[in-house]
Amino acid sequence: MNLSINKFRTIDVFANKAGKTARRLNQLAIKELKTESMEYTFPKATVEDLKRLTSKKIEDTYKRVAWTNPKDGKVYHILEEGRNKEGISVRILSSEGKFIKNAILKPKTIVIFDQFKNLGWLKDLLKLKRDSYPSHGEIVETYLRRTNPFATIKRLEHKKNIFEQIKYRGSLPVYLTEKRFEELSKSIKNGKKVDYISMSEVAVCDIGHLAHSNSNMQKVAIEHNIIEKNFNGLAKIFKSIIHRGGRIFMSAGNEIENPNQKVNAFLAIDGIEGVGSLARNGKIAKDSASRKSIFTQHYEQRNFQGKIVEEDGKIIGINITGKSGAELPYNKKYQHLLRSIGGTSYSTPIRVGKVSLNDMMEGIL
Repeated sequence: MNLSINKFRTIDVFANKAGKTARRLNQLAIKELKTESMEYTFPKATVEDLKRLTSKKIEDTYKRVAWTNPKDGKVYHILEEGRNKEGISVRILSSEGKFIKNAILKPKTIVIFDQFKNLGWLKDLLKLKRDSYPSHGEIVETYLRRTNPFATIKRLEHKKNIFEQIKYRGSLPVYLTEKRFEELSKSIKNGKKVDYISMSEVAVCDIGHLAHSNSNMQKVAIEHNIIEKNFNGLAKIFKSIIHRGGRIFMSAGNEIENPNQKVNAFLAIDGIEGVGSLARNGKIAKDSASRKSIFTQHYEQRNFQGKIVEEDGKIIGINITGKSGAELPYNKKYQHLLRSIGGTSYSTPIRVGKVSLNDMMEGIL
C-alpha cells in the first residue's frame, strides 16, 4: 500500500512481507505475555537432549533457544551443535523435545549501537567509592543473545575514548553518532556484511497539534522540520545502509507525559523500523511513544524482573529475561540487575533477535 501526499510524495506503509511478519510476531508476543508460564516439559526428549534443555548453566543457556515459527505458531527448541564455514549446525526438536531434524543455519550479523562503556575504571583511577554496574549496551546485548544465540553480534561503540566519556556521559552529539555510522556504512560498501542494526537511541520530538492529524502529515512534518534540519546527514547514511540490504530497528522511546504527542524523529526516515513496547496485559504500554503504525511496526514485552538462578542448591548466575537458565554471572557488578527492569530499549533487541532467527530458519521448517 502506498499513500501519496500533494500528488508528489510517496510513503511506504510497511505492507510487504516484512510487515505481515511483524504483525504476526506482534500477535505472538501478546500471546506469550498472556501465558502464565513459559516453562516447557520434554516428555519425548532423549536423555542427552533433556540435559541440555534443562541445564541452567550460562554456557548451556546460550546454546539453545525456544523458537516460535511465525507461519504456524508452533514452538521448536533449537540446540547448537557446532559452527563452521557453512554456518551454525543445529539440532531441532519439537515443543515436547522430540527430534525433528538437523540443519545448518546461514550466518547473520547484527550490529548494536549502544553505550557499552561505563566509567568504572575511571572511578577506580580517581578512587571514587561507587559500585560498578553493567552498561546499557550489555543489558541490551543480553536480551538479543537470549532471543537469538546463533547470530554474530558486533558492537558499534557509543563511546570510544576517555574524552568522550567524561564530556558526554549519557548521550552522544549528533556529529559523533554520524561519525560512527559513517564508518560502518563505509565498511559495508567495502563488503562487510551487516544484516541488522539494533539501536535504542531516540530523538524524541513533540508533535503537539499534529498529534490528531493524519499520520502521513505528521511524518512529512517531522522529516521537513526535524530530520532535514538536524539529522539530514545521519538520515542519508541510514538510507544508504538500508539500500544495501541492512534492516535498522530503533526504539520507539519511553515517554510518561503525553506519549501520544511524542515521536522518535528517526522513525520518520523511510525504511527504519520502529519497536514499541507491550505491558504485561498485552496492550501497548502507556509510556510507549511513536504509537502510530507509520512510525512503529513492531511490539515486544517491556517489563522484566532480575532473579537469582540456583542449581543443586548453589547460586550460578542471574536471569533478566524470564526465560530458563542463567544469563549473567552472579557478582557485584550484575547484582545491580536483581530488580525490576523495563523499557523499549529492551523490546528492540528482542524483536531484532526474533526477526533474525526467523530469517535464519527460512526454508528449514
